[in-house]
Amino acid sequence: MKRINPPVTKVADDAVAYKFIKGIDNYNKTIKCTYFIIVLFTEGSGTHFIDEHKFPIHKNQLHFLFPGQHHHWVTGPETVAHKIVVGQKIFESFSSSDEFSFIRHNLNPVFKLSKKMFSLVNAEIKSFERDISFLSEEPSWKKIIQLRMDIVASMIRREAELYIKEVLLPKSNLTLIKYWELVNEQYIEQKAIKWYADKLGITPNYLNVLCRKHMNMTASDVIHYKIMQEAKKQLRFSNDSVKVITYNLGFDNISAFSAFFKRKSNFTPTEYRS
Repeated sequence: MKRINPPVTKVADDAVAYKFIKGIDNYNKTIKCTYFIIVLFTEGSGTHFIDEHKFPIHKNQLHFLFPGQHHHWVTGPETVAHKIVVGQKIFESFSSSDEFSFIRHNLNPVFKLSKKMFSLVNAEIKSFERDISFLSEEPSWKKIIQLRMDIVASMIRREAELYIKEVLLPKSNLTLIKYWELVNEQYIEQKAIKWYADKLGITPNYLNVLCRKHMNMTASDVIHYKIMQEAKKQLRFSNDSVKVITYNLGFDNISAFSAFFKRKSNFTPTEYRS
């Protein structure tokens, strides 16, 4: 199949674009990202500079770039990569966008994928490349592309969750591990930091200190992360009304839930679901 490389310098908020990279690709100046970008290196060498950090490029790697970050790279001659540029509205619509935000706060923006996970992600991105070629002929194909990207996002969500449980939390202190467990158990009924701090026998301020030190998030961010994860899941995959979901998640009224969801995602619950 002949590869079609549409321009990626300008992407609408509700659009996604693809670029195939082969050989030396040299950005000799720092570029500030205005989109969410995923780059899958199937083969590679060279260096990728993200903000003030330097990351060696290798095969079977997945690189993330978030809006507002600066980056440039110099790739080696054997490099083969797939670059996907995602508009802001599409990114926010992912059921897993909160996990991506968690990655930004807590991970190096480079994953070394296992052979199995690489094979799965690579297959989806190749399908995405095909779908992009159809889009120029059939605009309604955009919905399929959005769904394809959500599949990729859900795969990476699994990697993020494994990292949280197997790498990040074990390196934290016992109090923070207990906080994470409490939030997962009680986030529907309890949304106040003071309640969790009292349960842990510490002050709210110290709980925030621990969260910032070990997770680069506030204590409130952790609760909000869990609420948004569940809210998006119910909006996407259940037939419950927004009113029912509001009460499922422990909000007193639709207005409060809608304001919270809009503040965190730039969408109302109804807009997100549609």
